[in-house]
Amino acid sequence: MTDKPQLYEQASQYRHWRFTRESLDKLRAANNERGIERVLRGLREEAHVDDDHSMLETRVSEATNNLLTPAEELELIDYYLQMIKVYAQSYRKNGLLKPEALDNVKATAINFMKRFYLHNVVFDYPPKSIMLTCFYLATKVENAFMKIDDFVRPLQAAETKRGSKVQTKNEDILELEFVVIQSLQFELAVHHPYRAAYGLYLEMQAYINDAALLKDVFDRSHHYIDLSLFTDLVFLYQPPQIALGAFKLAAREKDLDIDTYLTQRFDARLLEMLFTVLDDIQDTVSAFKNTSQKDAQVIDRKLILCRNPEKNPSSKLYKKKAAGQGDVPYVSDSDSD
Repeated sequence: MTDKPQLYEQASQYRHWRFTRESLDKLRAANNERGIERVLRGLREEAHVDDDHSMLETRVSEATNNLLTPAEELELIDYYLQMIKVYAQSYRKNGLLKPEALDNVKATAINFMKRFYLHNVVFDYPPKSIMLTCFYLATKVENAFMKIDDFVRPLQAAETKRGSKVQTKNEDILELEFVVIQSLQFELAVHHPYRAAYGLYLEMQAYINDAALLKDVFDRSHHYIDLSLFTDLVFLYQPPQIALGAFKLAAREKDLDIDTYLTQRFDARLLEMLFTVLDDIQDTVSAFKNTSQKDAQVIDRKLILCRNPEKNPSSKLYKKKAAGQGDVPYVSDSDSD
């Protein structure tokens, strides 16, 4: 937000994980198209393994009629991003995640998962296991490490309570860790708007006299920062800009004028550009709606019929290739086509 180079501009997040809305749309559409090609190719390969060519036409037809669009992929991913927030609160309540680590672990896990699906598709990697792996990896990165047994135990308890026959196992998470890390290009540092929001709060105290109201606005801005995590804003703007957009939303809600601070803090040229950015951030956060469980279940049922058998551990094709190849280096599918 100034002419001077910022420390953030030297970070990998700025250099490698910044996009425009148009480039994000093109990237996701291209990934989806290549993912569909892999699904259909995998089904044909599995027909040879299964030696049941009579079923090939039926399975290809089923898959084709249920292929997910890029928008449906995003909806399903969004639902599981929301589950990260639920899991974070659950781990905090049972004492496995300290309150002071909650925001950073949650935000880092969400960011990891969003980055992962810029290089992969749900046809190959359904979101639930990726979500859990990103969450577990985030606890390590944010210095809130817990043993894998401790991490999995609450998941298994919840599954038992629901009467689920499928239990999450340690290896379900550990076997995907390297897959996730490589898709993240081994760049694990994530910058969040929370710290920037606190800095803004401290700075605004010199410009705004009503300390109690300013504190209310700061507390409320946390809610809007939380919402911003689920949007594409992290790929579009810098954390201080997102934090300031959240502040403006909270200030509007609490009837506090912070434009006085902005006009004194920035010159007219920078302020004109900044207001354009802040308007977009506020509009994006205000328009965000999370995917309902019902809608996610519909998409999940479609995904069952169009998963790539080459990446599905329960498929005969996967088992044959795994037996023949052993441990092979992972290469992001979107990068290798």
